Amino acid sequence: MPTHVDTLDNGLKVILRPIPDTKALSTWVVYRIGSRNEVPGMTGSTHWVEHMLFKGGGKLAKGDIDKMISRLGGKMNAFTDTDYTMYFETIPASEMDTALMIESERMRNAAFDPKEVEAERTVVISEREGAENQPEFAVEEELWGLAFHVHPYHWTPIGYKQDLATLARDPLYQHYLRYYAPNNAALILVGGFDPAVAMQHIREAFAPLKPEAPPEALRLSEPDQRGERRADLERPGPADLLAVGWHIPAAAHEDVPALIVLSTLLGGWRGLVPFAAGDWQPRSNRLYRALVDTKLATDVGVRLEAKLDPSLLIANATLAGGASLDRVESVLDRVVEGVRKTPAPKAEMDRARQQLRAWSRYEQDGVTFQGILLAAGEGLSSWDFGERLLAKAEKVRPEAVRDAARTYLVDSHRSVVRFHAQEDA
Repeated sequence: MPTHVDTLDNGLKVILRPIPDTKALSTWVVYRIGSRNEVPGMTGSTHWVEHMLFKGGGKLAKGDIDKMISRLGGKMNAFTDTDYTMYFETIPASEMDTALMIESERMRNAAFDPKEVEAERTVVISEREGAENQPEFAVEEELWGLAFHVHPYHWTPIGYKQDLATLARDPLYQHYLRYYAPNNAALILVGGFDPAVAMQHIREAFAPLKPEAPPEALRLSEPDQRGERRADLERPGPADLLAVGWHIPAAAHEDVPALIVLSTLLGGWRGLVPFAAGDWQPRSNRLYRALVDTKLATDVGVRLEAKLDPSLLIANATLAGGASLDRVESVLDRVVEGVRKTPAPKAEMDRARQQLRAWSRYEQDGVTFQGILLAAGEGLSSWDFGERLLAKAEKVRPEAVRDAARTYLVDSHRSVVRFHAQEDA
């Protein structure tokens, strides 16, 4: 689709995708700040800042954002990831100025009232404690902690409870000022508008905002893993879980298209932004046939974590009652050995490409989905990153998929977490 790109004098990148005859508008702002930019003692600060930007400041009082969007029958939300943070509103296109005012105010004018900071401390700690009650979160946190010893991917965006309990208001506010600047952000509009008119309104709302000195580049890099790492967790839960993560290169690496096809063959493709996929479960893949169809597992999945820095390809399985972790891990190993040994047949490759195409069309369904895809792409590289990556994946040969499996899906580069479900005492 035609996409217009411009940059304001203060460094704000503007990405406009007009869709004629559409009465809706989705406005997104993506900031190049995530949990990878945190340091020990401040983990969870980026997610906490996200919460604070709904608490008012400048022209916005506490609760105003929710009231304004609800009155228009719209929807809004925000997401904190390891590499970026995103905010959005989807509203009637005629109300463009409402979304632009909200985003321009919270870009520089969030209040961080001390009483609200303390109130939100309770909220984020509660969110952390709620996550701790979920076996899947315990496995996820353990897996990233095992796989990354140096790089900040070691912790999840929600942070550690002890940091959330002690972090003061002023460091949190300084974290906001440092990263929430127009030259560290991109504004995306998708929907029914005229680009020339939209740019005029965008300049009025955002041009007065002053840039900050660009943040320093992250200097930490994860050393090569030279041996399998394993952990066993024993906690209350409804089922045993298995998670295996293999180190893979950063999203911009030339091998990533082959890894996308590889992950599709193994566990099905659910998009570059997994949290946008909902509960849809691909079934036409090797792990589903090997584990779910044989009643060893009730759920399986493979996801490629496309990130700014070298990351993980992760396979998960929820075990069926009576199945053993040893057995499921053995079957998973056999499936992985199969993709390492022999190129996939043409029919399987065609099916994988069809799944990639189908999901790409799904991601273009509606202004909100298009907005999140453009914003996530911009957070990783550029607005068209996802489109370019999937276009390359379409052309990947079976031999390249096999070679990627041989290079990356090796035991010495993997971390394994086994969750042993215990009954509540």
